[in-house]
Amino acid sequence: MIYKIGLGFDVHRLIKAKKALVLGGVKIPSPFSLKAVSDGDVVLHAVSDALCGAAGLGDIGDYFPPSRKFAGLDSRKIVKVILNRIKKNFKIKNIDIVIVTEKPKLLPHKKNIRKSLENIFGIRAINVKVKSKEKLDILGGKSAISCFAVALLGKK
Repeated sequence: MIYKIGLGFDVHRLIKAKKALVLGGVKIPSPFSLKAVSDGDVVLHAVSDALCGAAGLGDIGDYFPPSRKFAGLDSRKIVKVILNRIKKNFKIKNIDIVIVTEKPKLLPHKKNIRKSLENIFGIRAINVKVKSKEKLDILGGKSAISCFAVALLGKK
Protein backbone atom coordinates (compact mmCIF):
# COMPACT_ATOMS: atom_id res chain seq x y z
CA MET A 1 0.00 0.00 0.00
CA ILE A 2 1.18 3.53 -0.74
CA TYR A 3 0.86 6.03 2.10
CA LYS A 4 0.53 9.81 1.94
CA ILE A 5 0.99 12.25 4.84
CA GLY A 6 -0.51 15.72 5.14
CA LEU A 7 -0.03 18.53 7.65
CA GLY A 8 -2.78 20.98 8.55
CA PHE A 9 -2.85 24.13 10.65
CA ASP A 10 -5.46 26.69 11.64
CA VAL A 11 -5.71 29.58 14.09
CA HIS A 12 -8.54 31.93 15.05
CA ARG A 13 -8.74 34.85 17.44
CA LEU A 14 -10.72 34.43 20.67
CA ILE A 15 -13.47 37.01 21.18
CA LYS A 16 -16.24 37.50 23.72
CA ALA A 17 -18.90 34.92 22.85
CA LYS A 18 -21.08 35.92 19.93
CA LYS A 19 -21.65 32.29 18.95
CA ALA A 20 -20.75 28.89 20.37
CA LEU A 21 -17.13 27.80 20.75
CA VAL A 22 -16.91 24.65 18.62
CA LEU A 23 -13.85 22.38 18.55
CA GLY A 24 -13.85 19.05 16.75
CA GLY A 25 -17.60 19.35 16.28
CA VAL A 26 -18.17 19.73 20.05
CA LYS A 27 -19.72 22.83 21.63
CA ILE A 28 -17.46 23.86 24.49
CA PRO A 29 -19.02 25.91 27.33
CA SER A 30 -17.08 29.17 27.32
CA PRO A 31 -17.51 32.95 27.55
CA PHE A 32 -15.40 33.03 24.35
CA SER A 33 -15.93 32.10 20.72
CA LEU A 34 -13.65 32.19 17.71
CA LYS A 35 -13.68 35.01 15.19
CA ALA A 36 -14.18 33.42 11.78
CA VAL A 37 -16.41 33.48 8.74
CA SER A 38 -17.52 29.89 9.47
CA ASP A 39 -18.14 28.43 12.92
CA GLY A 40 -14.36 28.74 13.42
CA ASP A 41 -13.74 25.09 14.34
CA VAL A 42 -9.93 25.16 14.16
CA VAL A 43 -9.76 21.39 14.74
CA LEU A 44 -11.93 20.46 11.76
CA HIS A 45 -10.19 23.09 9.62
CA ALA A 46 -6.72 21.78 10.47
CA VAL A 47 -7.72 18.14 9.90
CA SER A 48 -9.41 19.03 6.60
CA ASP A 49 -6.23 20.80 5.47
CA ALA A 50 -4.13 17.80 6.53
CA LEU A 51 -6.36 15.52 4.45
CA CYS A 52 -6.14 17.92 1.50
CA GLY A 53 -2.35 17.94 1.81
CA ALA A 54 -2.05 14.17 1.92
CA ALA A 55 -4.36 13.78 -1.09
CA GLY A 56 -2.70 16.60 -3.08
CA LEU A 57 -5.89 18.69 -3.09
CA GLY A 58 -4.52 22.10 -2.08
CA ASP A 59 -6.22 23.49 1.02
CA ILE A 60 -9.73 24.21 2.26
CA GLY A 61 -9.41 27.83 1.14
CA ASP A 62 -9.50 26.52 -2.45
CA TYR A 63 -13.00 25.16 -1.81
CA PHE A 64 -14.25 27.63 0.83
CA PRO A 65 -12.58 31.02 0.32
CA PRO A 66 -13.27 33.67 2.99
CA SER A 67 -16.64 35.06 1.90
CA ARG A 68 -19.91 36.15 3.45
CA LYS A 69 -21.41 33.34 1.39
CA PHE A 70 -20.00 30.94 4.01
CA ALA A 71 -20.96 33.01 7.08
CA GLY A 72 -21.65 30.72 10.03
CA LEU A 73 -20.91 27.59 7.96
CA ASP A 74 -20.84 24.41 10.05
CA SER A 75 -17.31 23.05 9.56
CA ARG A 76 -18.68 19.52 9.26
CA LYS A 77 -19.83 20.60 5.78
CA ILE A 78 -16.22 21.44 4.92
CA VAL A 79 -15.19 17.98 6.10
CA LYS A 80 -17.94 16.36 4.01
CA VAL A 81 -16.70 18.06 0.83
CA ILE A 82 -13.09 16.99 1.50
CA LEU A 83 -14.08 13.42 2.40
CA ASN A 84 -16.09 13.14 -0.82
CA ARG A 85 -13.01 14.23 -2.78
CA ILE A 86 -10.65 11.70 -1.18
CA LYS A 87 -12.87 8.62 -0.68
CA LYS A 88 -12.47 7.28 -4.22
CA ASN A 89 -8.67 7.05 -4.03
CA PHE A 90 -7.76 7.06 -0.33
CA LYS A 91 -8.63 5.59 3.05
CA ILE A 92 -7.86 7.53 6.25
CA LYS A 93 -5.46 5.47 8.33
CA ASN A 94 -4.63 7.87 11.19
CA ILE A 95 -5.20 11.45 12.38
CA ASP A 96 -3.11 13.12 15.09
CA ILE A 97 -4.12 16.53 16.48
CA VAL A 98 -2.60 19.14 18.80
CA ILE A 99 -4.88 21.93 20.07
CA VAL A 100 -2.94 24.88 21.48
CA THR A 101 -4.66 27.31 23.85
CA GLU A 102 -4.43 28.97 27.24
CA LYS A 103 -8.19 29.28 27.66
CA PRO A 104 -10.58 27.69 27.98
CA LYS A 105 -9.13 24.62 29.64
CA LEU A 106 -9.82 21.73 27.27
CA LEU A 107 -8.63 18.70 29.23
CA PRO A 108 -12.19 17.92 30.46
CA HIS A 109 -13.42 18.01 26.83
CA LYS A 110 -10.64 16.02 25.16
CA LYS A 111 -12.47 12.67 25.28
CA ASN A 112 -15.66 14.15 23.78
CA ILE A 113 -13.67 15.87 21.04
CA ARG A 114 -11.96 12.58 20.12
CA LYS A 115 -15.29 10.70 20.08
CA SER A 116 -16.85 13.39 17.91
CA LEU A 117 -13.93 13.18 15.47
CA GLU A 118 -14.19 9.38 15.35
CA ASN A 119 -17.84 9.77 14.32
CA ILE A 120 -17.18 12.55 11.80
CA PHE A 121 -14.27 10.78 10.07
CA GLY A 122 -15.47 7.20 10.54
CA ILE A 123 -12.24 5.88 12.06
CA ARG A 124 -11.03 5.12 15.57
CA ALA A 125 -7.34 5.88 14.91
CA ILE A 126 -7.55 9.48 16.12
CA ASN A 127 -5.39 11.04 18.81
CA VAL A 128 -6.09 14.43 20.42
CA LYS A 129 -3.55 16.36 22.48
CA VAL A 130 -4.12 19.65 24.30
CA LYS A 131 -1.22 21.98 25.00
CA SER A 132 -0.92 25.38 26.65
CA LYS A 133 1.35 28.12 25.35
CA GLU A 134 2.93 28.43 28.79
CA LYS A 135 1.82 32.08 28.74
CA LEU A 136 4.24 32.79 25.88
CA ASP A 137 3.15 35.16 23.17
CA ILE A 138 3.26 32.56 20.40
CA LEU A 139 0.45 31.66 18.03
CA GLY A 140 -1.77 34.45 19.29
CA GLY A 141 -0.74 34.43 22.95
CA LYS A 142 -3.79 34.27 25.21
CA SER A 143 -6.11 35.61 22.53
CA ALA A 144 -6.27 32.69 20.07
CA ILE A 145 -6.74 28.97 19.68
CA SER A 146 -4.65 27.11 17.14
CA CYS A 147 -4.53 23.53 15.96
CA PHE A 148 -2.01 21.35 14.16
CA ALA A 149 -3.08 18.10 12.52
CA VAL A 150 -1.33 15.29 10.68
CA ALA A 151 -3.26 12.81 8.56
CA LEU A 152 -2.07 9.52 7.10
CA LEU A 153 -3.89 8.25 4.03
CA GLY A 154 -3.52 4.87 2.37
CA LYS A 155 -3.93 4.86 -1.41
CA LYS A 156 -6.59 2.37 -2.52
